[in-house]
Amino acid sequence: MSDDVFQDWTATRWYDDPEVQAAAGAVAETVLQDGEFDPDETERIVREQGDRGRFVLLLGLDAALAHASPYSPYYDAPALAGTLVNYLTEGKFNGPETQGALLPRCAFPGRPRGRSTKPEFFGVHRVTKAEWDRVDHSILPAVHDPHFSRDEPVAVGCAPVLETFDDVEFTFEEQSGMTVYRLRPMDTAGIRSRIKTIIRRLDESGARLAVMPESSLSDALLEHWKEVAFDTAGRDRERHPLRFLLVGTGPLGADDPPPNRAVLIDRWTGRELLVQDKLSGFTLDAAQMRLWRLPDAPADGTAEEYSRPGSKVGVLDSSLGRLAVLICEDLSRSIGWERELLACGISHLLVPIFSKPILRFRWEQQGAERQVTGLGTWVTVANSLAVGAGIPDDELPGPRYTCLVAGPASLARTAYATELQFGAAGTGAELGRLQTSALPRVLPGAAYEAWHAHWPNGK
Repeated sequence: MSDDVFQDWTATRWYDDPEVQAAAGAVAETVLQDGEFDPDETERIVREQGDRGRFVLLLGLDAALAHASPYSPYYDAPALAGTLVNYLTEGKFNGPETQGALLPRCAFPGRPRGRSTKPEFFGVHRVTKAEWDRVDHSILPAVHDPHFSRDEPVAVGCAPVLETFDDVEFTFEEQSGMTVYRLRPMDTAGIRSRIKTIIRRLDESGARLAVMPESSLSDALLEHWKEVAFDTAGRDRERHPLRFLLVGTGPLGADDPPPNRAVLIDRWTGRELLVQDKLSGFTLDAAQMRLWRLPDAPADGTAEEYSRPGSKVGVLDSSLGRLAVLICEDLSRSIGWERELLACGISHLLVPIFSKPILRFRWEQQGAERQVTGLGTWVTVANSLAVGAGIPDDELPGPRYTCLVAGPASLARTAYATELQFGAAGTGAELGRLQTSALPRVLPGAAYEAWHAHWPNGK
């Protein structure tokens, strides 16, 4: 189907045409009843109506597939059971005979709805082969899924873990004529005790999702997180609500240079659900090294992060939505990943960072607002206290925060409106809380009739 009809007002006029909507509804009813649409009838519609007919067919198929989506408000479509099973087992609606992926929508751009782009007409994402090849996609089996309710907000816990530079090993060296830095957490009894306290406080707070900051993870601490999480887990959801736990990032594995790797685990099982390597290394300049009071830092020049960049974007589908992880610099340098996450329709971005304190209107807020507007995603940024501990108030004035959660402010998408929740913690084991003392919260990923007039009851 020609993209030209989407680049002018043609598709918009068709979409607003009652005859097109009625014809698409008839296609959807047939597919819901029979599980398919007659190829001969498809050929006739295209032959007689051209692109307009193709548009009708696409709308009708889209409305039918909404009944196979776990993110839509519909259910009970036995004729499409095979399509749903294929998604639940393979992570996409389409089978192996086609390339790329068809994914159910669970987010919508957070800007005012006007003339729709081609993808925004539909509740199914069509991910090309080139985009899909750069995505490491998985779906959480139903038996392990926490079953978040689409209408129930999810409390988010973010603990700084690292309090000062005494909690990290920060070293500089020369590699291939460049100054590089290595950054990893110290593995001390204090850090391990702090992790146990964090798990306990997450349970006490009611958090079901938790995000720890960048550079707070090592191979040994990863195993400690898994052990503590599993040993303290209980099947009583009221007392042990925590399920999704991003345990931070760090130089994991034996490669040299190592990846700066984030790991999301299931608190109940300790199983790794999503692994993401940092896509873009960070370069410190001389002014930053002075402001941060980095120990043994060079007096001038720059220092490059000593890590191996990742090459794929990890994506996890679950009842919480479609999750991805970006690590610090990746939030600002979007050119390497934004096309893939937009194509897949990410509903939640988890962003661990190692940086100076989060301030209003700075790069963290700007990056989060950009993704809320462009993707319609919920963004959770989690920072430590280590860098800020050495910066005097007069050099970094204003309220300091350790976490930021941002998301669409309204379902209707009638304005550029982002809900911003800034949280602050005073120690490494405290959770970042709002001024009200509550935890920030996100909404689960879901698809709504308000976004699609061709869905049943969509108008």
